[in-house]
Amino acid sequence: MNMKKIILGCLMGAVLLCGCAKKKVQPEWMKSEGRFNVTSGAQTKTPQAKTEQAQATEETAEDDFVKEAKLCELAQKYGFKVGACISYNQVNQKYYIDMLTGDFNTTTATNEFKAYSLLNQAKSIAEGLPVMNYTQADRIAKLAKENGIGIRGHVLVWDAYMSEWFFREGFKSDGLPVSKEVMQERLEYYIDQVITHFETEFPGVVYCWDVVNEAVADSADEWVEGNEFHLRRTRGGSINLFNAIMGADYVKFAFQCARKTVNRVNPDIKLFYNDYNTFYQDKRDAIVKLIKYLNNEEKLCDGLGMQGYIGGYGQQAGCMNSNDLALIKTAIKMYSDLGLEVQLTEVAVRNYEKEQIEKHARFYGELFCTVISACQEGANFTGFTIWGITDNPNMPKNDYSYKMNGPYCGLFDQYYKPKNAYKEVYKALE
Repeated sequence: MNMKKIILGCLMGAVLLCGCAKKKVQPEWMKSEGRFNVTSGAQTKTPQAKTEQAQATEETAEDDFVKEAKLCELAQKYGFKVGACISYNQVNQKYYIDMLTGDFNTTTATNEFKAYSLLNQAKSIAEGLPVMNYTQADRIAKLAKENGIGIRGHVLVWDAYMSEWFFREGFKSDGLPVSKEVMQERLEYYIDQVITHFETEFPGVVYCWDVVNEAVADSADEWVEGNEFHLRRTRGGSINLFNAIMGADYVKFAFQCARKTVNRVNPDIKLFYNDYNTFYQDKRDAIVKLIKYLNNEEKLCDGLGMQGYIGGYGQQAGCMNSNDLALIKTAIKMYSDLGLEVQLTEVAVRNYEKEQIEKHARFYGELFCTVISACQEGANFTGFTIWGITDNPNMPKNDYSYKMNGPYCGLFDQYYKPKNAYKEVYKALE
């Protein structure tokens, strides 16, 4: 360490001591200032950005942290991308886009690439085939292309919130359920059209697709009885219509359709299975069985997406548990040993208490160290995408995102200023 750094370190300590007496900027975010809630989709008025941003910039000058590279650039030496999610409503939010382009080389649309967002019922009825409206998804893809950012296509087949009319005769809400054969024809057409559209309009931008999402259930009362990989039969009491109409092989059928299309349009596109709770033993082992089933005769699945919601659901208890880090590393290596790429795809390091922000920062750094360690030990880990990217201190407890992410989950605060969590991640990657 040279004399300049020693002097800077001493000055930093003095500044921090003095800074304790200063009044910090009072946090305002999504619900109060209109910034988009990336998980629940809530949106209100335009944010008061100028004054807040100036204040955040002044605070940043209070320490000696110097950013010399993007997070994604630092991660390149370990072989993985780093990203954050985006929604259509954030495309024109300058400070969010500055944050996205300033550190990340991959992004995932929170809802706009999903079937229930793309499908157009009226036009499907008129034409007798699935018809999609790509307007919002294309705007995200255009932004990504213009900024050299890749996209994880999320997701082709997901039972949750799926438009029920897609499974009915004539695409009518009151139509009778279609046969398995008709449903297979519809799904194959849909998958082919969607993958082809994005590769044709934005070549090379969508570098992978989550083909199927959350098909493995968590408990015996929700999975198909006797199914070795715990195929989801219901979700919160709602029937999985893909399974109900197409049967237990719908997951494999979807991958076969996707494989056929990517082989035609771009064989470099990777196909993923994506799920939550992927590092807990029972579900992890069921997913391993599913992957072996999918890839038994030919390699249909290239990768495993571990969503990465880490910590207590809606409560501080269980958050920042070091045992989770060990479980995550074990799961990464197990999935990698199956010949798969492994990615953390929807990370939210949950924290519900402002007083735990520094502990949260250290844990975030440890999480990245865990991933780096897995890479150094030979795991084929290729992506780390964060969904709980920004704090939201004013989020009400009954908000969906409160439970999913926690109000103090971010690498950035509510003004897009890097928190100490960001700096711990930077140091881990550096």
